[in-house]
Amino acid sequence: MLGLYGDFDSAAVLPLLEAVFGDWQPTDQPLPELPAVAQAEAGELFVVDQPQLNQSNVQMGHLGGLADNPDYPALSVMNDVMNGFGGRLGNEVRSRRGLAYSVYGYWSPNFDYPGTFFAGAQTRTEATVPLVKVLREQFEALRSRDITPEELRDAKESALNSFVFNFQDPRQTLSRMMRYEYYGYPMDFIFTYQKGVAATTVADVRRVAQQYLQPDQLVTLVVGNAAAFAQELGQELGQPVQRIEL
Repeated sequence: MLGLYGDFDSAAVLPLLEAVFGDWQPTDQPLPELPAVAQAEAGELFVVDQPQLNQSNVQMGHLGGLADNPDYPALSVMNDVMNGFGGRLGNEVRSRRGLAYSVYGYWSPNFDYPGTFFAGAQTRTEATVPLVKVLREQFEALRSRDITPEELRDAKESALNSFVFNFQDPRQTLSRMMRYEYYGYPMDFIFTYQKGVAATTVADVRRVAQQYLQPDQLVTLVVGNAAAFAQELGQELGQPVQRIEL
């Protein structure tokens, strides 16, 4: 595949391309199938002990899915319910509980192999266990209760208002079109996604949260002063603490 963008005269460039690449033929050998992806760990708790630190860095997640999943638009709305200004994670973890300055949680797909659902934050050592607990509580709340109509409206507006940034310049537009072609996605994929976001309902968000957020699959990693939190965290999660030595 070849794509060009820039300050040139298309009528002058096309004959040059044809002179150099005119006999370029596609291969008749298909690419090998990617092997199936499986999650190596599920529901595990890992700790990296760094006793000199006075803060803990928390990361958690599990396998996600593909961008051509029909539920991708609804999952994007769910992401915006969780994140950003006025999002649940910021409101609960940062504003109400003061557990972290920056917090996030995203279901993030890829084009030809599963992406991940990942979340995390950084907090003071003594707040490590409450932070992990409240993050998991927020994911469970999305699974068990409907979001409000106001949350749905704000999340959809956030997703739709950012749509224009997919086409900021010719390079970006060309790159996107070539990417869809390469991975076998329809050329109107981004517009189908846009329509899917606009059509997402409260029920859709709860359904995808129930289906794709999997608390029993979450792998949790904490880097920090393990002596101050590891035992309590293992008891809270009901999981043995596995230490990673660096």
